[in-house]
Amino acid sequence: MGRGVVAGLLALALTATACGGSGPREDAVAEVNGQPLTEAELRYGQAPVPDDAVTYQPDVVLLPDGADAVVSVTADGVTWTIDGDAEGADRLEPGAVLFATARGVGRVVDVQPAGDDLAVTLAPVELTEVIRDGTFTGDTPVDLGAAVAYAGEGGLWAEDAPGGAVLEPAPEQTAAQASFVRTQSGAAPPRVEQPRPVIGAPRPVTTRGFRVTPMCCHGGVGAHLTYDDGGIRFAGTVTLVMDKPSARFHLDISGGRIRVAELAVYGAGGVRLDLNAASAVGTERQLDKTFPIPIDFSVPVGHVLGLPFTLTARQEIQITTAFSARNGNISARGEYVIGGELGFGYRNGSWGVHLPSAPAMRSSLLDSIDGVNVGVQGIVLAFKTTFTIGIGAFGFMTGLNTGLVVSAGVTVGSDLADFAPLKPVEGTKLKCRGATLAVDATYSVGYTVPAFVASVLNLFMKPLGVRPIQRSGGIPSPPGRAHLTDVSQTEPTGCKG
Repeated sequence: MGRGVVAGLLALALTATACGGSGPREDAVAEVNGQPLTEAELRYGQAPVPDDAVTYQPDVVLLPDGADAVVSVTADGVTWTIDGDAEGADRLEPGAVLFATARGVGRVVDVQPAGDDLAVTLAPVELTEVIRDGTFTGDTPVDLGAAVAYAGEGGLWAEDAPGGAVLEPAPEQTAAQASFVRTQSGAAPPRVEQPRPVIGAPRPVTTRGFRVTPMCCHGGVGAHLTYDDGGIRFAGTVTLVMDKPSARFHLDISGGRIRVAELAVYGAGGVRLDLNAASAVGTERQLDKTFPIPIDFSVPVGHVLGLPFTLTARQEIQITTAFSARNGNISARGEYVIGGELGFGYRNGSWGVHLPSAPAMRSSLLDSIDGVNVGVQGIVLAFKTTFTIGIGAFGFMTGLNTGLVVSAGVTVGSDLADFAPLKPVEGTKLKCRGATLAVDATYSVGYTVPAFVASVLNLFMKPLGVRPIQRSGGIPSPPGRAHLTDVSQTEPTGCKG
C-alpha cells in the first residue's frame, strides 16, 4: 500500500450550503456552521431532500417530514420512534433502509407499534446501500470548531453485561418503556432516551465504570477519565492536539460502487498524555477495559445534492494495568508534536494515504515516570480518534473515515519480564523504567463498529433473526491501517529490551 497521495488526488472540499437558501428561519433555535436548525433538527439531524442528480437505492425510505417525523430515539441510536401518521412511515418494514435524517440512517430489522407510533430498530449500512449514484464536491472546508455534542450515555453498550446475561428486545413495549430485558433475574432497565444535544462542552458521562469528560474541538479532541472500584484507581487525560480542525472531501458513487473517495483533515498538532494509576490488590486483578466514549461531536455540513452530510469526531479508549504487588502506583506525562494532514485518497481500486509527520518529542513520558517501588508496575493506554464525513450516528455512522490511533505504555520496576519486553541486563540490580509510543492512521469508506459494541448489538439483534452485524462494512475490508511510528525509550542504560 502506497503512503503517498494517489495520482490526481483532488484538493476538493465541501461547500456548506444549506438547501433552501441562507435566509433566516423564524423556527430556528440554533445556528451551527452557518446552518440554522430547528429544535427537531438539532436533536435528530437535517432531512435529506430529493435531488435529480442523486439516485437512491430502491429500498431506501425517505420521510418528507424529516426530523419532525421523529418522536424520539434511544441513547444508543438503535431504536427510532417514528410518527405513525408521517408520510412514508407505512413503507417501513424489515429489509428497508430508513433515511429519516442526517443521524437517522440504517437497515430496518424490526418494526413494532409504540402506541400510535412505530418503534423502528436499525442496523448499520454501507454508504452504497443508501446511494446508488451521485457525485459530491465543493470548495469550502468544514470547520469542526463549533460542534454539537450528542450523548449516548445509557445505551446498550454503556455498561458491562452481567455474566451469563442475554439482552433481548422487548417489541411489545412502547417507546417510553424498556428497550431490552434480561433473560436472567433482575428488573428490566428502563429505555434510555437520547438527551437534548448541547453546542460546546458536554457534561461528563459514565460508561464501563469510568467517568469521562470529553473535549472537542478548537484545541483538539480528547477526554479526561477517572476510575475507582475500591481496589484499582485510574486518572488520565488524553488529547489529540489540533489547531482549528477542518476537513475537505470528494465522493463519487456510480452504479452502487465507490469510484472516488477523498478525505483530508487539517489542523493536527500533537499528542498530550497524563496518566496516573494505583492498585491495592496487585495481581489479584487488573484493569482491562476497551470502550467507545459515548459522545458524538458533530457539525452539520449542509445539503449537498440534497444529502445532509455531517462532520463527526468519535473516540475509543483502551486501558490495561499491570501491577505485580499490592499498594503500587505509577504516573507519567508527555507531549509529542505531530504536524500535517490526515486522510486518504481512493480512485478506482487504488489507495493513497495522507500521513502526518512522525512525532517529535516535546516532553518525554520516560522522564516523568514515577511510582512507589513495591514491585513491577505498568500501564498501557490506547486512544483512537476517528473523523467521519457522512450520515448516521454513533456506531451507525457511514461515510468517509480517517483516524489516528495512539498507543502509549509506561513501566517501572526491577524485573519487567512478566509484564513488558523490558528487563535489566543479567547481573545488574537496576530499577528500570520504560516508555513506548506507537502511532497509526486508519482509513475506510463505510461504517466501523467497535468490537464490544458489535457484540452487544448482536446479542440484542439475535432474537429478531437478524444475521450477525459485521464489525465493518465498506472498503477496504477490514478498514485500512498505516503505521506512522514507534518510539521506545528505556533507562538506565543497563536496561534492555
